Formats: sequence, structure tokens, C-alpha cells
Amino acid sequence: MSINITAQENAQENAMTEIALALAMGFFSLMVLTLISMGAGQSGTRAPSVLSLAPTVTPTAPQNQAAITATAPGNDLIIIYDGKRFLDTKLRPVDPQTVIQSMTGPARRVVLALDPSLPLKDAMAARARVNAPNLVVSGLDERWLKALSTAPGVSR
Repeated sequence: MSINITAQENAQENAMTEIALALAMGFFSLMVLTLISMGAGQSGTRAPSVLSLAPTVTPTAPQNQAAITATAPGNDLIIIYDGKRFLDTKLRPVDPQTVIQSMTGPARRVVLALDPSLPLKDAMAARARVNAPNLVVSGLDERWLKALSTAPGVSR
């Protein structure tokens, strides 16, 4: 039993192969053009400046304890979550909803600063408790973590 392929059948197979290759090249060209056009746009807005959560330590005369203040651009509100409770930038306990409701000013951002070693489950729970439209979640740096560990009444 032998299979005889005629010239006409062979020509049809070649034509179908060439059509398939042409379609593949066309789709590939469209994909490349789409990827290039998505990344080639000019942005008219500038990225916001970096938010500094680094504490400024100022010793007090009688007890020589550190007073912590945050330098945030504009009127941003910083809330610190240490894994147990919410604190302000002076490491005093606060209720996030009360603070957010008392905010005044146009479209203030709320920065929720978390301990980087906090489990994701706890971080998501803390984020859910801070119900703010302009919420930014950030991690605490080493200076803040040190300030939390040495602050009176705040345990980590």
C-alpha cells in the first residue's frame, strides 16, 4: 500500500502553510505595535514627591525622651499601626475613624504606616479599619521601629 501525493495536493498544502505563516506574522506585528504604543505616551503630570516617614528626634530636658514628629508634604495625615493599636505621629493612641472624620482641607491623604514584619492578614485588617478615600499604605523604616520600641507605653 503506497500513498501517492499529486502535485495539486502538495500545492494546496503549501498555500495553506503560507497563509498561516502570513497570518501569524500579521498578528505578531499588531502585538508589537500595540506594546510599543502603550508605553510610548507622554505624561503631562509629574509624579508626587516622596513622602518622608522618618522621625525627627528631639530630646526633652527633664526626661530626655524622644519626641517624634513626622514631616509630610502638604496636609497628609499619618496613622501608625504597630500591630495592636493605631497611633499618631507623637505615638499617642488614636481612633482612626474619629481622626479621619475630623479632617479638614481639600482631599487630604491618609498615610497608614505599618510595621514591615506585620503579617499580611493583620495588615489587611488594619487597612480595612482605616476607611479613607485617599489612603496610602506604607512601611515603617528602622528609625520609626526603634522609636516605637523605646517609646513609653508603646509595646511591640
